[in-house]
Amino acid sequence: MASDDQIKQHFRPDEFAFIAQVEDWLRRVSLDSREILTPFLNPREQYILSSLVARQKDLQLAFNGGIVSAEARRAIIAPDYFDLSQADFEISLLGIDYPQKFNHLRQADILGAVLAAGLDRKKLGDILSDVNESQWQLLVDQQLVSFITQNVDHIGNSKVNWLVLALDFAYDKLDAGQEEFVLLASLRIDLVVAAIFGLSRQVVKTMIDQGLVRINWATCQKADSVIDIGDIISVRHYGRLRLLTVTGRSKKDKIKATFNVIKR
Repeated sequence: MASDDQIKQHFRPDEFAFIAQVEDWLRRVSLDSREILTPFLNPREQYILSSLVARQKDLQLAFNGGIVSAEARRAIIAPDYFDLSQADFEISLLGIDYPQKFNHLRQADILGAVLAAGLDRKKLGDILSDVNESQWQLLVDQQLVSFITQNVDHIGNSKVNWLVLALDFAYDKLDAGQEEFVLLASLRIDLVVAAIFGLSRQVVKTMIDQGLVRINWATCQKADSVIDIGDIISVRHYGRLRLLTVTGRSKKDKIKATFNVIKR
């Protein structure tokens, strides 16, 4: 088995705490012959978890976010002889009923209202909408259903009621983005964002300084931050991207990278 130092050399320092959490999960599964259900993980965390579980013998790993195209997904780590089902992931779907004639909800409003109630972001999955972005749904840890329905009664200025729905009624992700292949000098976030959205690096640096760029839902603090496979970068007013693959270097020593890109 690889040592901690050998494992950590493949990841960023800000990911070491999550790696320690994963290692603890793996120990508990192996020692107690039990399954572990994780909170909702972003794609980068899913990638890290998959990488570490692949080093283990006799374990299985399954992901589920409530819908096939989910971005945030829960994982189950279990001995390979366990039988797993959809119900084991403990995901519920909540619909939002509100007076649409007088109000227009946004994804940021919904997330803000739920977090303001004191809930952990890791307990929340994807926020879904219909094609007109007038009807909204929220995937959540099923243990939160009662709390949300009883305590979150306003989103912005709108009075809301929550409907508990079967997962079969979840909206599909409407814009799955398109794949783009890019040659890059490095995977610095300012360079990546500039290349994908056709901006200068100085403009991107200013946007980062203004808090307009996020990595995996957290505000990016440094223009020289280096991204990795699975990272999601959101750029306000422009869109978002996720690094899918890195397949070596070109003859001119450029990094060959493929991104999933959604442009606003």
